[in-house]
Amino acid sequence: MINNCNTLKNYSLGKKFININISMSIDMNKDKSIKVFKALGEETRFLIVQSLLKDELCACEIPDLIGRTQSNTSMHLAKLHDLGLIKSRKDGKMIIYSIKDEDVIKLLKFLKISPIKVGKRRSC
Repeated sequence: MINNCNTLKNYSLGKKFININISMSIDMNKDKSIKVFKALGEETRFLIVQSLLKDELCACEIPDLIGRTQSNTSMHLAKLHDLGLIKSRKDGKMIIYSIKDEDVIKLLKFLKISPIKVGKRRSC
């Protein structure tokens, strides 16, 4: 279980240092940790999750954003969905994806993984 991950930040104010303890609770048992790291260990799946860090995206936007084909992206979206890391909803003909597991978001933020910048949004 990854729990109460503490990081200590030191800030200098002249000759004095201020220590700030930042605590983050990530509730993952061994099996869940293995599942998450295994899923994110594949580059395309990692890029998909990274692209969803900031906001939900339509399935049609993700391939261009991560530099993969639509069919390859679709296969990896299905795998992430099956693993329970992302969720989807229909909006008309569009399928909108977002991160389902809040611990995944916390973990990536803890690791200082930045979201992929999304340019002009397109409609499908």
